[in-house]
Amino acid sequence: MAALDDILTRLTSGGASYAAWPAEKRSALARATACRVAGAAGRWTAAAVAMKTVGGSVVDSVVAEEMATGPIATLRLLLITARAWTGIGQTGLPWSAARTHIQPAPGPGSFVAVDVLPEPRLFDGGIFQGYRATVRCVNPGGIAAFRASWRSEAESRPRAGGVAVVLGAGNVTGLAPADAVDQIFCHGRAVLLKLHPLHGSLRPVYQDALGPLVEAGLLEIIVGDTDLARAAIAAPAATHIHLTGGRAAFDHIVWGPEGPRASAEPVLRKTITCELGSVTPWLVLPGQYSLRELRFQADLVAASIAHNTSFNCIATKCVVTSQRWPQREDFLRLVTERLASLPPRSAWFSGAAAAWEAATGRLIPSDGCLPWTFLTGVDPQQDRRLLDREWFVPVATEVPLEAADIEGFCSLASAFIHTLPGSLAASVTIPGSLSVADTDRAELLVAHLRYGVVAVNTWSAIAYALGSVPWGGYPGATLREPASGIGRVHDPLMLPLVHNAVLRAPLSSRFTPPWQSWHPRGRRLADGLLEMYTAIARGGNGLGGLVRMIPAVLTGVKRRA
Repeated sequence: MAALDDILTRLTSGGASYAAWPAEKRSALARATACRVAGAAGRWTAAAVAMKTVGGSVVDSVVAEEMATGPIATLRLLLITARAWTGIGQTGLPWSAARTHIQPAPGPGSFVAVDVLPEPRLFDGGIFQGYRATVRCVNPGGIAAFRASWRSEAESRPRAGGVAVVLGAGNVTGLAPADAVDQIFCHGRAVLLKLHPLHGSLRPVYQDALGPLVEAGLLEIIVGDTDLARAAIAAPAATHIHLTGGRAAFDHIVWGPEGPRASAEPVLRKTITCELGSVTPWLVLPGQYSLRELRFQADLVAASIAHNTSFNCIATKCVVTSQRWPQREDFLRLVTERLASLPPRSAWFSGAAAAWEAATGRLIPSDGCLPWTFLTGVDPQQDRRLLDREWFVPVATEVPLEAADIEGFCSLASAFIHTLPGSLAASVTIPGSLSVADTDRAELLVAHLRYGVVAVNTWSAIAYALGSVPWGGYPGATLREPASGIGRVHDPLMLPLVHNAVLRAPLSSRFTPPWQSWHPRGRRLADGLLEMYTAIARGGNGLGGLVRMIPAVLTGVKRRA
């Protein structure tokens, strides 16, 4: 492992030099990396599409999906990071103009709520029209005390230093680069990025796209088997581990082959952060919805199942409804029909074919593609097979609860979903027709849910895509019980005392969301967004790219129902 030792030596040296960099130089590094990501976006997207369409045809929706979750997401994160470091250099705060306000909490104490959307100069007001993203932080004693804590966090957190071994995920091509960016800019660590074997073909693309980080001595990218990963973790020069993956991998790293039950003390003697996934729920509160609202929300649920062939840690796995809701059958029919209209995708992820067969009890078709499977009317008292673990395949369930009213549904739904593994994110659909009292009860539900992100009327994945919402499990995870993970990523604002975040969106819209694979001009929208962010990274205003997206946006206008 001499080569590995040489790599870690270079990273140790690069990290030591980086510790002395002023904020302005770190901002410039983030912006330079954003420019390189923009230049490599075409090759990045092509490599990702080739990996995920083995034996299948390449369609525009897959290209748009890969562009959005790979280079575009990374580009946006780097732009926010650059702006945050400029703010630190000028005021000591990553975003001194961010709206902060005291928010009553359900019970003793309160939160300082920080509104992180819209992001300045990225045209979020138009792109995320009607969306709000609020990070809830424990109140240390008022706004002034919070801002002092925030300033202290922005000064101390990037001084962690050392070398982080980042074990990249294999499902979304933007995850590993984002984890590396987080370690470098938010923790001040140099990074040894060990790619998932599925992403081996992307190494030269990443080397180019993240070139400024490599050239600064802050990043090395390697491909190899589990033996290489073990050697990197065990190396004395590695001071921190970050994993995006599964619970089994985490337990093996922390506790050894026998797991936590057999070991009184962890075998890992280094700090570790992780994101481990979840059985992600989507609660649909009973009430009266218009046909447009019902269809729009059903489409959101279907898209959250179908996106990336459901190989997402936050793909919806359990839809929770009320058995007595008069519109339940209509809603389920709309979800089922939308899924049935989508072509199945290749079982490209490791072990997906066998997992799908185990989950459904059927053999996969001879073409190797995985049919969308949405099982309704599941009784958790009789069958929890699909509820007690995260199935990384396009299979989801619907669980109807016997509730007579909003109060009963909220109580039962909250109790039920907290029996599901994980605490990463949850979505809640709330009808606009509720009474004041029922609306208050629905809001109490949102406030009480023990998830890192709670999304109202939209898919929680949007919070990750924003790049400024801290992403991780609900507080309280431990090495023995890590739930959905320890620590957070995607926090370029370096917010202190984070409790969780709430994302809100309109109940319906005239426009088809661009991340839905059936958008008629999804690829054109992705091209336009890339063009806009590229121009901004290079010092322009990005307005040209925004204007050129308008025809594609209008193509997605829905007829009134």
